[in-house]
Amino acid sequence: MDWKRYKKAMLVLTVILSLVLVSIGGVFSPLTIAKDREIGPNEVQGKVLFIETNAFRRGTIEVKSDQTNKTYTFYVGSRTAYYPHRYPTIGETIKVFYINDQGYLKATQVEIVKSLP
Repeated sequence: MDWKRYKKAMLVLTVILSLVLVSIGGVFSPLTIAKDREIGPNEVQGKVLFIETNAFRRGTIEVKSDQTNKTYTFYVGSRTAYYPHRYPTIGETIKVFYINDQGYLKATQVEIVKSLP
């Protein structure tokens, strides 16, 4: 193999290796960013600002985060689990575990961390 072919092969190998390293960094970086802002990638802890449910146990809970002071609106339904087994009241501190379903934050579990006296 002559010197020109060797240089071209090393250049191609360097470009491919750098692209692989950049893509690996892009895969793992959102998890670390999410953990720095909130308590977990799909967890928010904060105070209840508003809660509304209907007879079919569907509705919304508005929570102001303790970490970022951002307001989140979570959709709740019959599959949402509450611990202890009751709806939270306005002003209580709760921890919400959720999934992002096409831009809608759907609560899967709501834990009451600190209840009102």
